[in-house]
Amino acid sequence: MSGHSIFNLIRIFTASILITTLAGPSLLLAAGTGRPVLVTTIFPLTELARGLVGQRAEVRQIIPPSAEIHHFQLTPSDLKLLAEADLVIAVGGGLEPWLVRLEKSLRKAKSARTLRFIDYLHSVNYQALRPDDPHVWLDFEADRMLVDRLVEELCSLDPEGEAYYRERGRVLRSELSALDTRFRQELGPCNGKEIIIAGHQAFAYLATRYGLVPVSLSGPHPEAQPGARRLQEIIQLIREKRIRAVFYESSEPPAYASTIAQETGARFFSLSAGVNLTRDQLREKKSFLELMVGNLQILKTALGCE
Repeated sequence: MSGHSIFNLIRIFTASILITTLAGPSLLLAAGTGRPVLVTTIFPLTELARGLVGQRAEVRQIIPPSAEIHHFQLTPSDLKLLAEADLVIAVGGGLEPWLVRLEKSLRKAKSARTLRFIDYLHSVNYQALRPDDPHVWLDFEADRMLVDRLVEELCSLDPEGEAYYRERGRVLRSELSALDTRFRQELGPCNGKEIIIAGHQAFAYLATRYGLVPVSLSGPHPEAQPGARRLQEIIQLIREKRIRAVFYESSEPPAYASTIAQETGARFFSLSAGVNLTRDQLREKKSFLELMVGNLQILKTALGCE
């Protein structure tokens, strides 16, 4: 066994002990008000949870909205948050491997449940799920389904708040439905249908739901680096179809987008995946739905929908 593997085993074992130690029965009451504690992994899940709970529960996020989700490392304070959780809300699909390693310890420490977005959609046979693509929060129909599931979880955790949660769930579902309708109507007349992503494929859910065709330099995982052949294929496609726009994820450098733009004369635009927020987005306290409206405006301009 390599030194790196031994280090990882020691780190996971230490984390397991720390979670079990932290999660004594009096911890939640000592920590706050006794309200249910929901721990989320990423910003979109946090936004949906906070939209439901208002002041009746606490929502705490593990991965900061400025952090890179794929390279995130737990800290002792993160372990404390997990130890306090009544419900852990994660994406699943391999996006949070550290949670899988710690879940047995969480179950031993207290009766916290883990709700994985992708696993839930699998359980209800959601047909729009994409194999090996975890960016499911960019599908607003899937978000509505998650809201329904969260409402049931909250009613179980806090039965006295049932009417409150169901009403807030109704409002949040209506907001997601209105956004979904707006995307469908406003992207319908677009001149261009291809969304060229100069990076990894983060926007396939968002594109295919509205009749657009996502084409990316690499797959859904950002670690994959495109080869020269793939880059040339994209450039050739843009030239053949006279595509006028190239997109990149707003939290990533636009290096590939800039190169493609220089080679083809296309303009490049940034889209938000709703997870790694820019400094401007953080300063302006943008909500997840506001970020998605921003994406809609960019797509309309870039694809000639106006």
